[in-house]
Amino acid sequence: MKAPELQYQLRDAGSIGEVMTALSSQFQLTSEPEQSVRHTLHDSFDWRLFQAGLQLDEVQGQGRHELTLRKLDDGTACETIRLEGSVGGFYQAYPPGLLRDRLAAALQMRSLLPQVEVRCRERLLSVLDNERKTVVRVALREHAARPPGRGEYQPMAALVRLLPVRGYAKPLTQLGRFLADTLELQPQREPLIVLGLAAIGRQPLDYSSKLDIELHPRMPAGEVARQIHLTLLETLESNLPGTRADLDSEFLHDLRVAVRRTRSALSQIKGVFPKAEMEAFQERFAWVGQLTGPTRDLDVYLLGFNEYRNSLPEPFRPDLEPLHEFLVRHQQAEHQTMVRKLNSPHFHRLMKEWRGFLQATPGAEPSLEQAAPQAGKPIAKLAGKRIHRTFGRVLKEGLAINSHSPPEALHGLRKRCKKLRYLLEFFQSLYPADQVKPLIKRLKGLLDNLGEFQDLEVQADKLREFAHQMVAEGEVPADTLLAMGMLVDGLLRRQQESRLAFAERFARFADADQLATFEQLFGKAGKKRAESGGTV
Repeated sequence: MKAPELQYQLRDAGSIGEVMTALSSQFQLTSEPEQSVRHTLHDSFDWRLFQAGLQLDEVQGQGRHELTLRKLDDGTACETIRLEGSVGGFYQAYPPGLLRDRLAAALQMRSLLPQVEVRCRERLLSVLDNERKTVVRVALREHAARPPGRGEYQPMAALVRLLPVRGYAKPLTQLGRFLADTLELQPQREPLIVLGLAAIGRQPLDYSSKLDIELHPRMPAGEVARQIHLTLLETLESNLPGTRADLDSEFLHDLRVAVRRTRSALSQIKGVFPKAEMEAFQERFAWVGQLTGPTRDLDVYLLGFNEYRNSLPEPFRPDLEPLHEFLVRHQQAEHQTMVRKLNSPHFHRLMKEWRGFLQATPGAEPSLEQAAPQAGKPIAKLAGKRIHRTFGRVLKEGLAINSHSPPEALHGLRKRCKKLRYLLEFFQSLYPADQVKPLIKRLKGLLDNLGEFQDLEVQADKLREFAHQMVAEGEVPADTLLAMGMLVDGLLRRQQESRLAFAERFARFADADQLATFEQLFGKAGKKRAESGGTV
C-alpha cells in the first residue's frame, strides 16, 4: 500500500531556498525546473464532496489539464483523468471509471461549481538512495488564491509536500522527521481547498439548507422568530443565482423549502408579529410558492425520468423519449417565466421589505404589545406549547385513519406532520439532541410514506394530463401513449403499496416510547422546566 503524503508549512515563501539548502546538505537530490500551474477546486454548492471526505482538483499548466479526486484526510489520489474541455456541470460528462462513480455517489443531482482558484509555483525534487533510485519526491510550493476567475490573488502559506514512492515508506518517514525536528517545520494537515478558501475569507460548509440556530430557553419569542426568519431569508437569497441560472434542480428546491418554512413559521409561531403584517407577508410568500411551483414540478419529473423508463420492460423504454423531450421543452419555458417573475420589481420589493421588517428594532409602546402579545415571552414556553398541541392533532388525525379513509385524510395528515416537523426543526436546540433528533427521524419516516402516497397519485394524474397535452401540441406516437399508460398503472400500484405500509409507519411513529418522549419534552414536565427557565 502506498504511504500517505506528508505536508509541512513554511514561515514564508522566502523559506523555500533555506529548505532546499538544508535538504541538499543531508540528502542526494535531483531538481526539476520550476513549474507554474493553476488548481481549481470544485464542489457542489452544498459541499457534498467535502462532506464525503473528497476533494476535486483541476490542474492546468505546463501542458497538463487533469482532474484528480483526492481523499481529504491524507491527500491520496483516488483517480486522475485527462481533460479535453472545461470542468463543471454534471459528473455524467466524465468518462466511466472510479472518479465518475465516486462523484455520482456523492453529488447525485447536484452540479459541480468552482469554489476557489489557487495559483501554484512548484519545484519538484527527487530524493535518491545510494543506487540513485528515487525514494521520495519533494514538492516545494508557493501559493496564492482568489475566487474562481476574478479578483486579485491573496497570499497563502508556502508548503513542503512529501510525495511517497511505492515501496519506500522508511525514507519518507526519515525525511518527515528531518523537516519536523531539524528544520522545525509544522505539519500542515489541511487540504488545499481549506487553505485556499481561508485565503479568500471563506470556509467549507459555509452553506447548508439545514436550520442550525442555537437558542436559549429564556430568549424572547419575538427575537427568536426574527432570527429564524432571517436565517431562512439568507437561504432563500443564496439560492437565487443558481435558481435563475438553472445550474441544477436543488437550488430551486432549497429556495422553495425556505419559502415553505417561512410560511409555516409565520402561521405556527403565533402572536410574535402584528397580525396585519404577518398575514400580508404570508400572502406574498404564497405568491412566491406559486410562481416557482410549475418549474419545480417539471424538475421532479425529469429527475425521476430514468426511474420511469427503467420501470418499463426493456422493449418499451425507447418509446418514452418523446415524453422526455416534452418535459425538457416545457421545463425550459416554465423556467424562463419563473425567472422573469423573480427578476420583477414586485419580488425585489418583497425581499427588501421583508428584510427591513425583520431587522427593524421592535418598539416598546403598548399598542405593539397588544398587537404581538407573545413577542416578549420566553421561547421555550411558547415552543413547547405549540409542539405539544400540534403533536396531539397529528396523533388524533393519524389514529382516525383506517383502510376505508379517503385519500384526503392522508393528505391532511401530511400537512399537519409537515407543520410538526418544521416546529421541531425550528426549536430543536432547546431540547436534548439525543431525544429530539430521533423524534424528527421517525417523523421524517412517516412523512416519506405520506409524501410517496400523495406524490404517486399526483404523478399519475399529471402523466395523463401530459398525454392529452402532447396530443394537443402535435403528433405523438401511439407507442409513447401506450408506454405512458403503463407508467400510470405502475404508479397507481405503488401508491396502493404505500397505503398498505401506512399503518406500520404510523405505529412506529406513535409507539409508547415516542409518546413518552413527547410528553416528557413538551407536556407538563417540559412546561414546568420552561417556566422555571431551566434546561428544557
